[in-house]
Amino acid sequence: MSDPSQVADPGEEPGLNKQGTQTAEQLAEVVLITTSFGGIKQKFFSSKRAQHLLDCKGLVYYHIDANKDISKATDFKDIELLDSWKAQSILKFSKNGEVVHLPQVIIDGIPIGDEKVLQDLEDDGDLDYMIARLLCPSCLSDKTADLVQCDKCKVEYRNIVPPEYVGSIRKLCQGVACE
Repeated sequence: MSDPSQVADPGEEPGLNKQGTQTAEQLAEVVLITTSFGGIKQKFFSSKRAQHLLDCKGLVYYHIDANKDISKATDFKDIELLDSWKAQSILKFSKNGEVVHLPQVIIDGIPIGDEKVLQDLEDDGDLDYMIARLLCPSCLSDKTADLVQCDKCKVEYRNIVPPEYVGSIRKLCQGVACE
């Protein structure tokens, strides 16, 4: 199996590139929910660590800031999306069930956890296979990239960022805004 962390050059057409690896259009949708509120230092620095890991890997991901003040001060629709995901029970909550667990990484609509879980997946070599859609984000079973539901745990994979929100939230690659 080829290295799933390799993606095609941005100028290539969707599908497999010349080396037989996947292009960005075929990779899993990654959403990182963080906080820019520095008053809660543990969550703030945990958010920075998760963002740094995704940036170092060169992944394209949606960055959602749970800080309501930032969302109100900008034209981003982060809080609207968070409210929608809360209503759909997509997000993980703290032990008391009242506060959204931050930071939080969601891959293909499946909440996988915080920066520690993300780092563990990277250390074990599983993160690249999840991003390449060759490993279920929920149960870690092998799968083919075109499956929409896991054969083992029956979880359904889906994109959670609606097309109408794509221009009104941050999409980053290596820490820089991308299309």
